Amino acid sequence: MRTWNRTIGALSAAALACVLTGGVGRAEDQSAAPADPTRGQWDSFLDPLRDVEDEYVTAFQKKIEDSTKIHLSTGLTEAYLWDFNDPGAGSLIPLHSMEHHNDGTPAFGQIAASRPSEGWFVPGFGLKLDYGKGARNIKADWNGDGAINRGDIFETNDFDAEEAYLTWTMPDDGPSFLKGLSVKGGKFVTLLGAEVIEPWANFNYSRSLLFSLAIPFTHTGVLVSYPITEKLQITGGPVVGWDKVTTNNNGWSGLGNLTYTANEQLTLAGNLIFGPEQSNKVGPKREVVDLVATYKPAQLPALTLLLNYDYGHEDNAAIDVAGNAAFWQGLAAVGNYNLTDRASVAVRGEWFEDHGGSRTGLVQTVYEGTITGKYLITQHLYGQVEYRHDESGKRPFATSSNTIFLPGQDILGFDVTYVFN
Repeated sequence: MRTWNRTIGALSAAALACVLTGGVGRAEDQSAAPADPTRGQWDSFLDPLRDVEDEYVTAFQKKIEDSTKIHLSTGLTEAYLWDFNDPGAGSLIPLHSMEHHNDGTPAFGQIAASRPSEGWFVPGFGLKLDYGKGARNIKADWNGDGAINRGDIFETNDFDAEEAYLTWTMPDDGPSFLKGLSVKGGKFVTLLGAEVIEPWANFNYSRSLLFSLAIPFTHTGVLVSYPITEKLQITGGPVVGWDKVTTNNNGWSGLGNLTYTANEQLTLAGNLIFGPEQSNKVGPKREVVDLVATYKPAQLPALTLLLNYDYGHEDNAAIDVAGNAAFWQGLAAVGNYNLTDRASVAVRGEWFEDHGGSRTGLVQTVYEGTITGKYLITQHLYGQVEYRHDESGKRPFATSSNTIFLPGQDILGFDVTYVFN
């Protein structure tokens, strides 16, 4: 399994070389971009900046994609959050996955490139290179020692290859019953969850408890996808467990997804992962069932609703009673409403139960509520302001003393993001 480490490095290098050298092939002409909703309003003095975005950055993206089929994208988020419990400056906020208290270092940046496969013999690829403190927080176990931040210098820096994979899709001249079949192999993000790693792709800035505690971030392995019908698609394959590039137990996990697109308003997804996760043990298994519903009411197109439920179980993982199984479950609901073409507000509420304490270190039930306001400065630059409250039946939230822990925490923050998708 340790050959995966070298394989992912080779995939990253090959994809990056393809980006730098221009690749091969030629894309079809792209349709005209939608109108910029930030032009012609009170802040027209920013139009020169918008001109630079359109005439240089997006024009360069289009030129590269037209000539090579390689789609380039980049994003950078800088954030400042204050936890009123005042844990250590720069520390990860308790029970969060990617947000830090009173920290001025870059939060999250990304450079990405992707290209579809071509014909029978030219594979496509996907590459996402992350940097910043968020990249450190989503690290995978690259050397198979069963832990992060020890044993491998790559696991202790602020850089991560979030994704590095090759992909292949059945060509148009292939068998008609295999139309839409695709294969992906390498390192890639999980199928589970309603939120993703990139902050600009979520409605709220801070990640939910379910994203942070209930599911993995990335996998290494192979996935096969196939559209059973126009509305129903299945994906599945073997992976090296949760957040691992090299196995820590010589075992494999099964990862799967079933997505049903009922209509333009409603999409339903069911995800499953099952396999061994404990170091040097293949007997105990960990499994998670993840359900996601997305609804956009036809009568209210400015509104998007998300509902996410997770149930997890792991043998011999409870910390309260040795040898007992641990299980966890949670439900998150998110509503995002576009007030105007430039302003939106997102509200999230959720609860998370950690029976056995394997996910949080305590047997507890945690609740959180978050409200986030967003405003587009240009079509690529936006700012957010967010307030969040977390509450537990126990006392898991650290303070500046490191000896006093509280049952709740309040967090106020803002972030600015520049993204070219």
